[in-house]
Amino acid sequence: MNTPDPGARVSILNLQLGTANSVMTPAMAHAGIEALSTALRDPDIRVIVLTGSDEQFCLGVGEQTRGVAGAAPAPADTDVAFIDALHDWLLALHDSDKPVIAAVEGEARGAGLALALACDLIVASRNAQFSLPVAAQLSGQSAGALWFAAQRLAAPSLLSELLLLDTALAGERAHQLGLVCRLADPGLALQDAVQLAEGMARHAPTSFAVLKQQILDVAARPLHEALSDERNRWLQSNAY
Repeated sequence: MNTPDPGARVSILNLQLGTANSVMTPAMAHAGIEALSTALRDPDIRVIVLTGSDEQFCLGVGEQTRGVAGAAPAPADTDVAFIDALHDWLLALHDSDKPVIAAVEGEARGAGLALALACDLIVASRNAQFSLPVAAQLSGQSAGALWFAAQRLAAPSLLSELLLLDTALAGERAHQLGLVCRLADPGLALQDAVQLAEGMARHAPTSFAVLKQQILDVAARPLHEALSDERNRWLQSNAY
């Protein structure tokens, strides 16, 4: 992969999947949360980009990869340490006080879709594919992908389209539905994601933590409370 130089304020976390048929492994889950934790602790890093290989973002775990030519053997999905590490990784991505951008080439399937949706923003190539196989959802191997998708999609019918039809959403369709914020030409998702991250990194690091909390809070609050909170911040900012 031709990895762009992101500068000191942007960290690229590469899944290092390495093959065109790339599945989630216990080693990847453990390494992923360790790398993310390191980036979150670094005061110089303001924005994080999560990416996969040139061919695939992540094909998920277990049964959904059987029958795929060249796929690695499915891991032992009953491995409690694997499951817990994957779930901890997703929670850390979702709860990160630093913005995380997913750069998606190829497929983001099942748990791989969950990884992408756990990020704050997704930059995807036009030929990217987003899917939540029925088998992965029924077996519990989708790692919260359905929950994450429900937060992003405006109507239940769109969620049904993703799951019940058991077909992948192309990058352009995912962009239309609001799952993807920026479309890139094939092979340029990472480059475009880094460019987006560099622009964001100009803001003070404490600003992102505040903004992310506001994003989480706003949907659950009535308008009068949101206006009251803005009034207080406005007055406080003018007091200096």
